[in-house]
Amino acid sequence: MKAPCEKESAVESTRRRPWLWVALCLLAGLGLALGYWLIAPPQAFVPVVAAPPEQIALIALGDQGSGALQQWRVARAMERVAARDRRLDLVVLLGDNFYGPPLSGTGDMSWQLKFERVYWGRWLNHVPFYAVLGNHDYPESQQVELDYSQEHKGSGRWQMPARYYQKDFGQVQGRPLLRVVFLDTAAPRETLAQQVAFLQQAFAQPGPRPVWRMVAAHHPLRSAGRHGNDEQLLQDLLPALQRSQVDLYLAGHEHNQQLLLEPGEPAWVISGAGGQKLYEMPDVINDRQFSSARAGFAKLDFSAEQLQLVFYDERGTPEQRYRWQRQCRWLAKGCLLPQAEVR
Repeated sequence: MKAPCEKESAVESTRRRPWLWVALCLLAGLGLALGYWLIAPPQAFVPVVAAPPEQIALIALGDQGSGALQQWRVARAMERVAARDRRLDLVVLLGDNFYGPPLSGTGDMSWQLKFERVYWGRWLNHVPFYAVLGNHDYPESQQVELDYSQEHKGSGRWQMPARYYQKDFGQVQGRPLLRVVFLDTAAPRETLAQQVAFLQQAFAQPGPRPVWRMVAAHHPLRSAGRHGNDEQLLQDLLPALQRSQVDLYLAGHEHNQQLLLEPGEPAWVISGAGGQKLYEMPDVINDRQFSSARAGFAKLDFSAEQLQLVFYDERGTPEQRYRWQRQCRWLAKGCLLPQAEVR
């Protein structure tokens, strides 16, 4: 006979409470299911349908690769917005794709926890992700990220054919709708001259001129945030952007969202609030520019007639909308207007 003060064993306690067995079995099953979900090969990337070439919709975000809850929340908002708009053709990742320990290889679990399993859904599973390198991807992870693309690992959605590269999207009357040059501003600055030459050649090559011209990179040239303007990039890269008549420059690095407009320059779109700890920003830069210290992303919809730019927060709620009519005779400063002011 058991002494009055003798404690019950865990097994005896569980037998007296059958619901504990049920709870333990459910937890074990959930753990096994989660483990299988993480280690099972992701489904191969297959586009939903061939999108009409006259329109291109893309989402841009950077500094996303934390693996934290914030990154997952932004990813869910991206899926909701794409489903609501019924349109998404690609995602542009603006660098700092993997925080924490460097990637050990193309089989590193970070690929699942910070990319493959984060960005999923009816839309995100079926669009390519074009990535650039950030300073947190150096010095070791950058080669693994290149290998993951070149060896078609995982779902095949990860697109990084080289450290810097060019890609056309869409077509209108024989002209590329959107030409994007992806740069590696995290590379040693002595390589920048080669990238400047590559950029100018991409926009001056023979053939029909693209309707819209865009550059994507990690580091912004202009910022009203913590890092401020990058004077070296302004000196070395801005003249090439102006000569090449680039319409927009997408960047991350600042962990917030901004739109900066300066006369005679591209629109500076900063979308670095994809998953890492945020940087504070003033509520208003001026009456026609934008800043937000909330997590989120930017969505850009291109057609031959116009560009619509929308900044979203981590719930998929639009914070600010802009529109640029292609027929506008000015540059971004006079043409990219809050939607209520579009003429």
